[in-house]
Amino acid sequence: MLSLRELARAATVVENGGALPADLPEGPGLTIGVTGPPGAGKSSLVDALTAELRRRGKTVGIVAVDPSSRATGGAILGDRIRMQRHHADPGVFIRSMATRGASGGLARTSAALCELFRKAGFDFTFLETVGVGQDEIDVAGHADATLVVLVPGMGDDVQAIKAGIMEVADIFVINKADRPQVESTQREIESMLSLGHEVIPIFRTVAIDGTGVPELADALESRRKREHTFKPQTCTIDHLGIAVRSLEESLPFYAAQLGLEIASQETVEHEKVRVAMLPAGEARIELLEALGPDSTIAKFIEKRGPGLHHVALKVPDLKAAVARLEAAGVRLLGAPQQGAGGHTYVFVHPAAAGGVLWELIQL
Repeated sequence: MLSLRELARAATVVENGGALPADLPEGPGLTIGVTGPPGAGKSSLVDALTAELRRRGKTVGIVAVDPSSRATGGAILGDRIRMQRHHADPGVFIRSMATRGASGGLARTSAALCELFRKAGFDFTFLETVGVGQDEIDVAGHADATLVVLVPGMGDDVQAIKAGIMEVADIFVINKADRPQVESTQREIESMLSLGHEVIPIFRTVAIDGTGVPELADALESRRKREHTFKPQTCTIDHLGIAVRSLEESLPFYAAQLGLEIASQETVEHEKVRVAMLPAGEARIELLEALGPDSTIAKFIEKRGPGLHHVALKVPDLKAAVARLEAAGVRLLGAPQQGAGGHTYVFVHPAAAGGVLWELIQL
């Protein structure tokens, strides 16, 4: 993860249209768009959610889009002023940016800045728009989830904007829910939702005193876990690892009886194993012979006998896969390292996978 100084410098570069730093992996974070009409309390809600998530040990990045100053062209820092209590917290990074004439409720580089925060390792990144109207829905295209924040007493205003930002909501939040007419506002939203098929949750909050904020934070944490659950269907089988007592004794069966050709043989000293690779269609058979009694393969054979040792999946982004698994609390057997064939790999503990040893590799 970048240091705060490095992140601040990179954010300035990105905000001014520069490129993202090279070699930053895809992080397991969630980008949350926060939009709604002026006066809905978006900044106060983001402030309250940030405080709640920090209590849970999560890191938070905030991209707050402010109106541009007519005098300087810079951001009118109303959002940053509301979030001053997080100023000294190293687990929170706030960047206000001016719209600079851009429409849609965002600045031109808002999405790139969110990507930077995500790659920098923040668990949650909030992208807060300026106060928006009916058709300013750009935020939905750049966020994993979009919160539409409304307030009680909007009445006909809900009907007026329902063809715009109301349709991009993943979650509705009725903020300032201690005000009168909260029930009628919720009925208006539910009436609109009844015309569609998707179930969209509605939360009531009072951001200034934290009412309803923990429940909303729970929903965001659940969504983050769903978004970054490891998905095997995006991977392909690379090889089956089979522990054998002797390559010389085993290879004739695979070559003569199954017709599999030996593509390569090598010794992996740090694993204390000899390996023979035999292509089998798009996948491979990997035969593993121990070089000594302290080899993991020798210990496996001593305990279970020769046979299937592991199944290897080829993943498109090993760093991202590891980040997702660690975020979900899945136990890994060490850190990624280089193995036979020069590929990078990591093993998933069998206890996390029904007793099967899975190897994740990236060639």
